[in-house]
Amino acid sequence: MKSSDLFCRSTVAIAVTLACAPAFSQTNANADAYPERTVRIVVPFSPGTSADSIARRAGDELSKRLGKSFVVENRPGASAMIGTGYAASAAPDGYTLMVGMTTTVVTPAFRKTPYDPVESFTPIGQIAESPQVIVVSMDTPASNIQELAAYLRKLGDDASYASPGIATTAHLYTTVLQNLMGTNMRHIPAGGLGPAIMDVVQGSVNLIIAPVEAVRPHILSGKLKAIAQTGTTRAALLPDVPTVDESGYPGFNLALWVGLYGPANVPRPIVEKLNKTLNDAFNDPVTRKNLEEGGFTILTGTPEDFDKLTRSEFARWKEVIQTNNISPE
Repeated sequence: MKSSDLFCRSTVAIAVTLACAPAFSQTNANADAYPERTVRIVVPFSPGTSADSIARRAGDELSKRLGKSFVVENRPGASAMIGTGYAASAAPDGYTLMVGMTTTVVTPAFRKTPYDPVESFTPIGQIAESPQVIVVSMDTPASNIQELAAYLRKLGDDASYASPGIATTAHLYTTVLQNLMGTNMRHIPAGGLGPAIMDVVQGSVNLIIAPVEAVRPHILSGKLKAIAQTGTTRAALLPDVPTVDESGYPGFNLALWVGLYGPANVPRPIVEKLNKTLNDAFNDPVTRKNLEEGGFTILTGTPEDFDKLTRSEFARWKEVIQTNNISPE
């Protein structure tokens, strides 16, 4: 298989999955009265994470606009399977929601889970994406993606990249990138994002792909060098750092996305009410500016848009994981 094929999404797989209808219920629920009590927003990650901050902002905005409390409930653990499984098994009445991220589809593509990322959920709407950035130590003799690729190819088997762990986004994104660049870097799992970043700062590992907000302080202090961003647009926090797409790999887009789900079969009228309220809230200029300053790019749309993203991303990462023989061990 050509290296470029590892980045492209599998047309056949996506066509099959897109043929399935989203898990919406056509029940004539009384959306006008919804919500009549407190709504839980499950976050399958710890407090302080990107998903948690988005969930709390969503909860505040939905509470303000719909007149009832939307309360965040953190249920981290087991690669997000604990909280995600809990949300998937909740009653589909609109009173248990979940903020999901790229890992919502990556984990089931990587190991057996008690839920299906497509069939077990009702997509309500995407909220934002978080571009990642490729960073290297300051003594790396490269200032753009072409120079970095040439340097890593010269290093051969001595080249390495860090990640928090196996099948994390840093691991998978770098797998796609190095297949495109034709490099052969060793994967160095560090057991956490902080230690992985420090491995690069200290020069024991060549690079990492990490969230903009996580590495920006090191970039500004001169401890890390930013090579390129992985999304289709430049993050507001790093306006002078080009994207990979701009740097010679057209169509390259690996951004961490985040959105709101419910369990399968949430009534369509409730889905539509939540989607409209969510879109209105996150397209507010003040809210948009605040999130951009935190490293996010607002991307809202319809429930169908989010359903297509979920399906295509699940197919994409299954292909990458299977093609590159990535396993839990």
